[in-house]
Amino acid sequence: MRQKAEFGSLWCMDKTTIMFVCTGNVCRSPLAQGVFEHCARLQGVGDRFAVQSAGLQSFHVGEQVDSRTRQVAREYGVHLDHQARQIQARDLRDYDLILAMDRAQLQELRRMTGGDPEHSEKIRLFGEFDPESESSTEIPDPHSAEDEGEAFRAMFEIIERTARNLIEQRVRQHSPAGRG
Repeated sequence: MRQKAEFGSLWCMDKTTIMFVCTGNVCRSPLAQGVFEHCARLQGVGDRFAVQSAGLQSFHVGEQVDSRTRQVAREYGVHLDHQARQIQARDLRDYDLILAMDRAQLQELRRMTGGDPEHSEKIRLFGEFDPESESSTEIPDPHSAEDEGEAFRAMFEIIERTARNLIEQRVRQHSPAGRG
């Protein structure tokens, strides 16, 4: 964990900084950000994390979160207030953990590091933290589903359990008893 990390215009002391990344930053990654922040607050550890999300592509920059994503988040009591942004090279340097929603995004993020192992090692699939996943470690894109309403709910449920598990792991890892 960093002692001091730049987070936008804020400086965060002793926080784990996490960046969630998807393609356009209007669906999966802002939902992961919002759910993670919501769950961390409910667990009383919100002050231990500084979380953001971004997209690999610029075509949605400045847009609000997809209305179907906002709707399903509201159904579960999560408020999303986010404008899409594109990931920047400095994000790869500044964040402790960068979590891609699928393998294509993971590969692109690793390519962006130019092979620098310090930055490549902190780029992972968010789905690796899904406690119910035995094979797939990708967060499915609901836009490709036949029943988008059900797909958005399923996406939320995967993201929620994965976020809860990630929070528990990070808190345990950074607690005095969890340090080795």
